[in-house]
Amino acid sequence: MTDPDPVPGSGPPIPSVEPAVEPAMPEAPPRSVRKIVVRILFIVAALTISTWILVRTFDDLDFDEIMSAARSLNDAEMMSLASMWLLWIGAQGLLTASLVPGLAVRHGIVAFLGPAAITSVVPGPSDLPVRFRMLTSWGRTTGEATLAVAAGGIFSIGVKLALPVIAAIGLVVSDAPIDGTLRTVVIICLLVGLGVAVLAVVLGSEKRTEQAGRLISPIWGWVLRLLRKPQPPDLAAQMVAARSSAMETLHDRWLVATWATTLTAATKFALLVMTLRFMGVDENVLPWTQVFVVYALVQGLTVFPISAGDAGVSEIAYIGMLTAAAGQEWVNQITAAILIFRILTWLLIIPVGLGVLGSWKHQLTRNPPSVQRSAS
Repeated sequence: MTDPDPVPGSGPPIPSVEPAVEPAMPEAPPRSVRKIVVRILFIVAALTISTWILVRTFDDLDFDEIMSAARSLNDAEMMSLASMWLLWIGAQGLLTASLVPGLAVRHGIVAFLGPAAITSVVPGPSDLPVRFRMLTSWGRTTGEATLAVAAGGIFSIGVKLALPVIAAIGLVVSDAPIDGTLRTVVIICLLVGLGVAVLAVVLGSEKRTEQAGRLISPIWGWVLRLLRKPQPPDLAAQMVAARSSAMETLHDRWLVATWATTLTAATKFALLVMTLRFMGVDENVLPWTQVFVVYALVQGLTVFPISAGDAGVSEIAYIGMLTAAAGQEWVNQITAAILIFRILTWLLIIPVGLGVLGSWKHQLTRNPPSVQRSAS
């Protein structure tokens, strides 16, 4: 007897082939169009309020004189600013590339500009998933991409915390007059420096890291319970594991990353000094040391962004402190310089970064990445 014809769909099961799964991307809080519009309106409101405060504070503020000073840039000065801006962008790209094994600096520039354009309009962690996706699209593992994104934030925040401390120490050592509000600022900066030094000592040893984890575990657990968040099973072990992972990944690259971080801060400061000098605020009126103190303090003020691109906060801080140091008769030249500086370091990033982001997405569509390696 012959076997009956097999029934369609019967027989041994055919092994299914699972489609390649792309690396999980860090989740960003969902942002509707309405929320983005609200954020943009918040930027406009912050700039409007800062303008109103400056007008009310400085009687000599003259918008016609400000615009006239800004338009006085000649070709050589504009080329100098453009060159320094390119060096600053290159330093940012070097910092990103230094945290990822084998990543080209040109890719580091792309991974800075694209996400920076987003966070310049929408503050918060909205740029992190984009940078993560860029790194994995270039063949990096999820572990490498995650660590690079986290380490980049640590270096950026670290230099913003270190600069005010350096400025405060410089003020104390130079015997500059410190009174009133400046004394409070110096004390706060020195306390921040002490905290950073303690953190560095703790993380410098695996044993000290574990001890610190066990010490803060009860407090951390209480905070998580208060927020109704799940508590990690062993905070000390997680801190030690995170430290070991970071040390293993960055031990060959921390020197380049530190140099790149210093270079980004130095080139941005150079842009600030150049805009002031090109607007006629010379060394006799405002020495570079005073400019550095203001620059460092503003960097410290903007560690936690209140608005996208620190809109409003940076303008008031820079113009207010620099004018206080130079004299109110220089308020228009200083305001013109800060406007140019903010255009270069904030507004210009938006169209350039969006263009870079669009080009990357186009290349990703034309040449989809191969199956990504999983993190070991």
